[in-house]
Amino acid sequence: MALTAVLHLGARPPLGGGLDTSHVVHCHEDGVPRFLAYELEANGDLSRVPGAYAPDLDADPSYPVTDLLLALRRDGSAAAQRLDVLDTKARANYGAGFRRKVFDSDVEWGSDGYGRHFEARSQLESHPYDGAVVVGFHVGASEAARLAIADNLSRLDAETGTFRAAPPDETA
Repeated sequence: MALTAVLHLGARPPLGGGLDTSHVVHCHEDGVPRFLAYELEANGDLSRVPGAYAPDLDADPSYPVTDLLLALRRDGSAAAQRLDVLDTKARANYGAGFRRKVFDSDVEWGSDGYGRHFEARSQLESHPYDGAVVVGFHVGASEAARLAIADNLSRLDAETGTFRAAPPDETA
């Protein structure tokens, strides 16, 4: 399993640097790219979120980070109440809220509840997000993954950061 990126979702502490991480998401790109998510518990343990998210990284635009925020940490959005209402309506009308929709990888055009999901994406990206998303790319991350994630981060009104591992020194 080729780990190519790690995303940390959370908030900046009021004083000092760092990140109060709430979720850690691993991007694996061997074959079909997919994200596996973990919730950081109070004791420091990681609790796996069931399922995997296989975004279309070649879509224009692609929504990997937006979808992960909708599924895992939408409460940081200025439109969080509206997003919760859309999630409730999706669960009532289609039996799948945003977390289940994302981690069942059923976010394709025409799928049940896609309209609510698409509206939630638009709401999340058009309102300030009081949180932070930090992405670290490993050597071997595909250009498609780097570009899709970077483009998605640029559409968010949130604190973001990206780090890229230096390639191994081939002269040693």
